[in-house]
Amino acid sequence: MMKRAITLLLLSMLCLSSLPTSASGFEAPIYGGGTFKLSDYRGKVVVLIFSQPTCSHCKKFIPLLADAWRTDPELSSGRYVAAVAMYSPSNPQAVLPAFRSYNPPSSWILLTVSWSHLLYFGIKYTATVVIIDPSGNLFVKIEPEDVPYIPDMVSVTVKKVKEAYYRLVDLEVDIPSRVEVGESLVVSGTASGVNGVRIVLVSPNGVEEEYSAMVSSGHFQISLTLSEPGEWVVRVIAGSTVEERRVRAEISSGVHFRVLYGEHDREAASILGLEARKAGDELPDGNIIILGGPKANELAARLNEELGIVVDIDGSKGIIKLGDRVWRFQVEYGRSDYALVTSLERSGRRIVLGEGLTRFGTRVAAIKIAEGGIDGVIIVRWMDDNGNGEVDPEEVEVIFRGSWP
Repeated sequence: MMKRAITLLLLSMLCLSSLPTSASGFEAPIYGGGTFKLSDYRGKVVVLIFSQPTCSHCKKFIPLLADAWRTDPELSSGRYVAAVAMYSPSNPQAVLPAFRSYNPPSSWILLTVSWSHLLYFGIKYTATVVIIDPSGNLFVKIEPEDVPYIPDMVSVTVKKVKEAYYRLVDLEVDIPSRVEVGESLVVSGTASGVNGVRIVLVSPNGVEEEYSAMVSSGHFQISLTLSEPGEWVVRVIAGSTVEERRVRAEISSGVHFRVLYGEHDREAASILGLEARKAGDELPDGNIIILGGPKANELAARLNEELGIVVDIDGSKGIIKLGDRVWRFQVEYGRSDYALVTSLERSGRRIVLGEGLTRFGTRVAAIKIAEGGIDGVIIVRWMDDNGNGEVDPEEVEVIFRGSWP
């Protein structure tokens, strides 16, 4: 009876022990155009339902699952993604009519899969359901061979889908609270019941990057590099369990600096991850970094006058002058800017100036100071290439590097 009810895909040569523990690399064509990537659905449960147009089991099971999906508010909450993966290489025209015959919810996705996609998950029978948890781990594979009674397979599928989202994982993480910029940040810990964890790294300006680490014998470890100073967020996700830590990245210079910032330049100062306060009219002792042009920072205006530096803007016309050297720029506020960054010894201490033509330029200056290696004079340009209105490090370019005149 089972052999008549289920379309058997002859995959006897496939070794089930070779199945992927992390499914994040799975990709398949979306019917009508585009690519379905599991990595795009991190944080959600993904349900893959493998089917064939001629599969009699599919014609009974999938419509019942579709009805259950439509009538269950939890499954329609947006936490779950369902995709019917249709295998029909000999008759591609049958794919869409078969999918429509299942009366799927409008949110369901139709994929056209090949033999390699079946091999990826070791699919032996169509009407097999593969469930991926929010961390991209293979949670369970439900085969009609194991649950032959169709209403039971529907209820088991619904139950397992919800378990994949709500299961709690015993998760412990070990992350240092401070690290030097450019050094490795080691994220490690233990997790039970999962094959991998997801790590989300959030930079001080809110940019997110995602990584994954395999769990072996209950342990995981990954090394990351914090590229700029400031407060970073490290978020470790295993199943529905989330642990979050804050890490302060600091400049490694061997010399202590204080930051004195001008009006509207507090955000720029936060990039440096150092002791910072708004500049007054007195120049304190010790090594200092002065952020902000002369209109925003009284100390910058005072030092510029003493050193023969001009940093000024009139409308869209900017000028930077250093002794006999003069640079003139066209500036578009919030779209392009320039900055002077210079380092000098004065009365036995180090003074670093970071002056933008506008506050965007001062942020540019802070990024370059954070990178280190400031010796002499540099002129830096920023162009908002991606149009997000923010100063991103990859948009910053040094256009002049030299010594004091």
